[in-house]
Amino acid sequence: MNTKTKNPGTAKKADTAKRVEAARKKQEKYFAELRQKYPKTMSKDQFYQVAHISKSTALYLLTSGLVPCKDTGKKTRRYTIKTEDVIHYLIDRRLHPLKYKASPGWYIGTAGNPNPEIQEPAPPSVHDLNMTERRMYRTYLEQELSDKEDLITVADVSEFTGYSRTAIFRWCRKGYLKYFEIGNKFLIPKSEFIEYLLSSRFDRISIRSTEHQLLLCDFFEEIGK
Repeated sequence: MNTKTKNPGTAKKADTAKRVEAARKKQEKYFAELRQKYPKTMSKDQFYQVAHISKSTALYLLTSGLVPCKDTGKKTRRYTIKTEDVIHYLIDRRLHPLKYKASPGWYIGTAGNPNPEIQEPAPPSVHDLNMTERRMYRTYLEQELSDKEDLITVADVSEFTGYSRTAIFRWCRKGYLKYFEIGNKFLIPKSEFIEYLLSSRFDRISIRSTEHQLLLCDFFEEIGK
């Protein structure tokens, strides 16, 4: 009699797909509510409340053109923003937070000093996690990589992080990522890869890949941080 062995990798991918689908449905529900409340457009005040940003940041996004709007030039109700443009911003901001970071000096107060009350939070960072949360993040990464062998390839690391193979080879040669070289093949211990994902060096990458950003965003959402 033939018996089928459950592939842990397939199960892991199915579980990830379920979580992604659940997150997508939750997001779509929120966007549907926005479309119902604001069928076509919204004001600047409504925009900053919907996006959970400061009035100053909303003004920067509108005047810089990062979020399209109609500017009447009036003192009141000056800006009108299409609801679909707001939704596009909310989606893209999650993937590319640095794209919407205000230019240096934008948050300078009237006294010439930065106003901490209106400065926007930085993108999710491992540095922001306490010891308990770091242990949780380690477990989270172990689960995400549970379908991989103990020694993984450069292609595996590239696929997981979203960075090029050239970048992975550079990390290895500079000693950031420990590896074994067998013939012309680099093999990286999975445990060492996880250590690198938890390191400040990986966390400080200024221009993050979509996969890197989503990995942090998904974990921060999971722990409600």
